[in-house]
Formats: sequence, C-alpha cells, structure tokens
Amino acid sequence: MDQEKTIAICIVCTNSYFILGLRFVKKFNHYYKGKFKIKFYLFSDLDPTMYLPNVNVNYIEDKHDHWHEGTNSKFKNIIKIENEDCDFIYYFDADTNIDKDFDESWFLGELVGGEHYGNRSWLSDGKGFDRNEIGKSYVPLDSKLKYTYYYGAFFGGTKERVIDFCKTLRGYQIEDKKINYEPPVNDESYINSYFHFNPPDKTVLTEDFKFLISDKGGIGETRNTKLDINAFLLQMLENKDKTYDIQHGLLKLID
Repeated sequence: MDQEKTIAICIVCTNSYFILGLRFVKKFNHYYKGKFKIKFYLFSDLDPTMYLPNVNVNYIEDKHDHWHEGTNSKFKNIIKIENEDCDFIYYFDADTNIDKDFDESWFLGELVGGEHYGNRSWLSDGKGFDRNEIGKSYVPLDSKLKYTYYYGAFFGGTKERVIDFCKTLRGYQIEDKKINYEPPVNDESYINSYFHFNPPDKTVLTEDFKFLISDKGGIGETRNTKLDINAFLLQMLENKDKTYDIQHGLLKLID
C-alpha cells in the first residue's frame, strides 16, 4: 500500500550549502502533507544530526574543495544508497526552497526530470546543450529528437531507475575525466544528454514545479568554499526544534 512506500531525499550540502540543506529539510518536513515515509540523505562535511532532532536523516560524509566538485558529486553520492531500504529516490539541490504545502503527487514517477524555467525562452533554441563531440554529454545540433532542457537541480524516480541513471552518468564523468574534459554546465550537461536520448517517463513542467530553485537566502557567495557560516550554525543549533527560513541573509523562524 502507498503508506508503506518510502521516498529517499538526497541533498549534497558541503561548505556553505550545509545551512541551505538544513533549511530544505526543515521546510520539507514542515510543508509536506503526503502519506509516504520520508528519509533524508545528506552528503556533507558536517554532521547534520544534531541540528535535525526527530528527523529521519542519514549522514554520509563528503568534502569538496571547489564548488565544481560538489555539483559533480551527486551521481556518485546517490549510488552510495543503492542498498538502502527505499522505493523512490529524489535529488534536490541544497538551495531549493519551499514556501507552501505539498505532497508527493507532483513529482512521483518512474524516472522524472524537471523542465528548466528557461526551456521555453532563452534555452528554447537548444543552446544549453553540450555541442562538443569529444564529450559524453554531446547532443548534436541536427538531432531529430525533441529538445527539452532540464534542471540539474532535480531528478528522481524509482530506486532502480535512478540508480541506473546515476551509474550511467557517473560512467560518462569518468570517461570524460580521462581526456580532461568538463562539460559546459557540469552535471546538468550529462542529465540533459541522457534525457534527450532517453526521455524521462514524467517531466514536471515549470508551472507545476512546487519548489523554488536556486534560492540562496542572501547568505553571500555560496561558491566560495570558505564562506563563514558559523553564526548561522549557532542560530540553527539554538533553534533545532523549530522550523526556519533564510531570507536576506537572516534566519527567520516559521510558526
């Protein structure tokens, strides 16, 4: 039965993205009105458990010296939970934000991608795709297939489909690494190449996407791995039993 199903939510949140990952988990739990069991997997350089009491959170240590390493780590990290007890796996970027009630109906499917908000405007001519033939994320200009540009910030589906998806894309990364090639939009380039040739069973259209993409809360330059987040960590620990947002660089408690 549906109530017995478990969704694993994966978030890579090293360096300053750690506090954004905490915000995501807090707000996901606060606004989630669905009937599935939720398990969070946080890949980080800091242990989140003390900040998230009474939350089903699993800490898997990871470290990144550059923001490129963080964004490129999502495939290899998700593969690490291949043997975990769950039915679905979904990845969300740590700087995803939530501001209203939701359930799982809008993102549930076999293999799911999210239509990028620019797909019907500045990305409509397909210029976001990797056009370099040497790379594994290459998509030709003269492809006969439909061009739809997808977020790198979100994907998911059944555990089997997502693990297979991640293993394929991790293999692409390894092959490109051998020739010292980095795609123009990093992991997002691989995702778009895969979905171009293997369209997801479900595409969440921009207007149906319930969360906010790339909301960094005004905390500063998050790509700076040395960004000081200690003041936030102290506040989050003091308010570990409460739900909060980060707006304009300040912690805001939510009733």
